Amino acid sequence: MSQKILIVDDNIATRSDLAKLLGDAGFEALTASTVPEAMRVLATAQPNLLITEIRLDTYNGLHLIAMAPKPIPAIVITGYADRAVEADARRLGAEYLSKPVSPGELFATIQRILTGAASRGVFLPPRRDPRTEAPPNTMVLVNDVPACLLDISAGGARVEVQCAPGETVQSPLAFRIEELDVALPLEVMWKRRTSENTWVCGVAVAEDLRPDWQAFLNVVLRPASV
Repeated sequence: MSQKILIVDDNIATRSDLAKLLGDAGFEALTASTVPEAMRVLATAQPNLLITEIRLDTYNGLHLIAMAPKPIPAIVITGYADRAVEADARRLGAEYLSKPVSPGELFATIQRILTGAASRGVFLPPRRDPRTEAPPNTMVLVNDVPACLLDISAGGARVEVQCAPGETVQSPLAFRIEELDVALPLEVMWKRRTSENTWVCGVAVAEDLRPDWQAFLNVVLRPASV
């Protein structure tokens, strides 16, 4: 059975050309032009690899990688080289290629990723921190404002935060609970506005703060006493 590759790009010509290139090479090419459309394809078709442009309307390709229903090997392709974006992509387990990308370079990258995934017996990127859904209504303080944890991992979280209308979320975000009396700064990896004053953000903790973050989670997620 052909391996499935999802191509996400809002330029129809780029999307079509890449789909034909991959199709001619024996892959099953799936396409999407927006992040919501791509999320549906990821959930239903379960592709083996994701290739995404960075700039996707109000989202970007990193949002898609971070919000995927389950981890997926990914290649980020962009015509706007940015070292910070590249670092964020690689932190999420993705390869990063700057345009123009030759077919040879692209196929070599695809082959390396799929071969590595197959050798591990699963099609997963090297993301060491699986995410776990937080219990409903798990609240913490983010920048001293109540916020809701949506899911968590040893390396970060997905959180719903509130801002004044028209304001945006600025990195880092200070996570705090009264029991520990300490504020942990977490870097915003991606963010998405869900209403006029509500944002959903993916945040990551620095390596040296992981023990403090685990202690934070142990307190936040401990069962309520009876």
